[in-house]
Amino acid sequence: MKACKIPAMRTKRFLAILICLMTVIAVLPPRAASAEEKSRVVRVGWYDSPFNTFDEHGRRSGYAYEYQQKIAAYTGWEYEYVEGSWPQLLQMLSEGKIDLMSDVSYTKDRSEDMLFPNLPMGTEEYYVFVSADNSEISKDDPQTLSGKKVGVDKDSIQTGLFKEWAQKNGIEAELVELTNSEDETFQMMQNGTLDAFVTLDAYGANDSVVPRIEIGSSDFYFAVSKSRPDLLKELNSAMGKIRDEDRFYNQHLSNKHIQTSGTYIFLDESEKKWLTEHGPVKVGYQDNYLAFCDADEKTGKLNGALKEYLDQASGCFGNAEIEFEPVAYPSVSKALEALRYGEVDCVFPSNLSTSESENLGLVMTPSIMRAEIYAVVHKSDKDSFAQKSDVTAAVVEDEPNYESIMVDRFPDWDKKYYSDVKACLSAVSEGKADCMIMSNYQYNSYGRQCEKYKLTTLATGQSVDFCIAVGRDNNELYSILAKTTSIVSNSAINAALTYYSAETAKTRFIDLLLDNMGIVIAVAVGIVALIIILIIQRRMIIAERKAAESQRIAENLSEHAYVDALTSVRNKRAYDEYISSLQERIEGGEALECAICVFDCDNLKYINDKFGHEKGDKYIKAATMLICHTFKHSAVFRVGGDEFSAVLLNDDFNNRDELVSSFDKAQSETLKSNPEPWEQVRVAVGIAEYDPKTDNSLIDTIRRADDMMYDNKRERKKNNS
Repeated sequence: MKACKIPAMRTKRFLAILICLMTVIAVLPPRAASAEEKSRVVRVGWYDSPFNTFDEHGRRSGYAYEYQQKIAAYTGWEYEYVEGSWPQLLQMLSEGKIDLMSDVSYTKDRSEDMLFPNLPMGTEEYYVFVSADNSEISKDDPQTLSGKKVGVDKDSIQTGLFKEWAQKNGIEAELVELTNSEDETFQMMQNGTLDAFVTLDAYGANDSVVPRIEIGSSDFYFAVSKSRPDLLKELNSAMGKIRDEDRFYNQHLSNKHIQTSGTYIFLDESEKKWLTEHGPVKVGYQDNYLAFCDADEKTGKLNGALKEYLDQASGCFGNAEIEFEPVAYPSVSKALEALRYGEVDCVFPSNLSTSESENLGLVMTPSIMRAEIYAVVHKSDKDSFAQKSDVTAAVVEDEPNYESIMVDRFPDWDKKYYSDVKACLSAVSEGKADCMIMSNYQYNSYGRQCEKYKLTTLATGQSVDFCIAVGRDNNELYSILAKTTSIVSNSAINAALTYYSAETAKTRFIDLLLDNMGIVIAVAVGIVALIIILIIQRRMIIAERKAAESQRIAENLSEHAYVDALTSVRNKRAYDEYISSLQERIEGGEALECAICVFDCDNLKYINDKFGHEKGDKYIKAATMLICHTFKHSAVFRVGGDEFSAVLLNDDFNNRDELVSSFDKAQSETLKSNPEPWEQVRVAVGIAEYDPKTDNSLIDTIRRADDMMYDNKRERKKNNS
């Protein structure tokens, strides 16, 4: 009996010891894992500026913040944000209290206290800022700084730059080194403690403090604490990969975060003086040119995307308002003639080449709008047009914009000149010309006549930029307008183009109904007759025949108006009305869950040019089938030559992420299984959910989806390059 009990007791002791050991192990911290996790945490300096800021929704944002998140995509870093002023954080970096800091210019002295990567995170310019009401310090006379108190961040590169600049220009000013925040510094300027402050171009988005004199520029870097040399190797690798991904990444961040703030949103003294002395800026524009510009028939006031642009541009500067006075002309040539005689100050739209502009004594601003170019052809020529070796285009005479597009985009085509657009379309209908070129937005204005003449459109794969033409001697106005192009939101202008295009399409549809009033009346009479016959049960056979005929007419009219002829999905007009109906539901109080998915086909121009428009049409059809197959429970629309949209509701809305992922996989399958380029679907995708807290309407949702699609398109191009 005892021999049997001894092993049992030992077993119990062994189990008890094992349980104790497991308990101890369980409560002990995982030392190795914790140390590794700690190494991934990077303490980064956060100072209030366009580099580190919060958006209107309380989310972190800014140049440095976005750059750091891109770096984290390659390194897996997690950030711990340490707040302070720039000088305070620079000192903390030197002492090893933080690991990383943005916007640090390289100097030999600093390289002894901190580590710098191989690549800069950007280039910045430095300005002397003054109070907005300061009339003593002048851009044109730097000597006005002599004897003034000029603030500068302690230990910043601005100190050396200002000293060099001041010595070069013979200026003796009292330099005051500061460690406080930018807001506190600006307050010192307001109360007279400081006369000026030297800082980089990203600052100054403050109505009371404005940039006055530029003193120099330098590259700036992420700086790493010498206590964390392990970060430098990873930082160099990540920044190199970012450069390979997008060689213009720094510039894109600058355009996004800097050129909509800081010195970019201020006019200089000479520009402000010109505006004050000149008064309203008269803008000559082409009438009856929606969705771009048009004079309202009742009020005579400007309509179209140009109105949106001028409204935004008028208040885009932090230290000046621009008053615009639009003046309508029947054509661009008439508007340019008015510009030549001084009746207006500038003209829209214009897309002249540099050489043509010089010959006419004009300069073009950067582009403010862009559109695709369609070729309007007879429906009978749609399939054969791409194979034509000799093409004759109908062109509006005495219109430099048309002439410029023809020379730049279609130099091999012959031209026949006609008095106006309607005469050109008539010539195409009668076979006197093979086609007429027209922007995708402009087509809606003439769609009624195109339908009457049995004309249709083909995507050319070309696009055109619309600029503002300014007299070559009007340098100040050109400078002012050029600055607005960097500030005014492109997405807002694109949304305006879409809106006015939809409005034109609605008007055209009403006109179409009026032109076919006999058909509309016949349909109404047929319906009334059917009701009467059902009530009195007389002439049943005749009533049924009338009803069937009426139904056929109605269906033909509906299909003509709302169905895309090539793909059989709904067209742009149907899309606009569908969005309007959803917007009405939202405005009626419905809590609508909805997402907009935007698609844009790649390589259509390449396929059209290399294999012909017939294969291009097959490519569009293949893309349509893939979109419809994936988003089978959603409404799908063809909204442009190679552009589609899907509206996701109910189950498709709930499964939106899975559907987009499935669509990407399906694209990849077409590349593997189809040898022909026109069967290999390559489509960029962007999706956005309607958010009633941030979106004023579904137009805002569409705009965000469009921006995401273009981001996707750029990323795909980089990955394939």
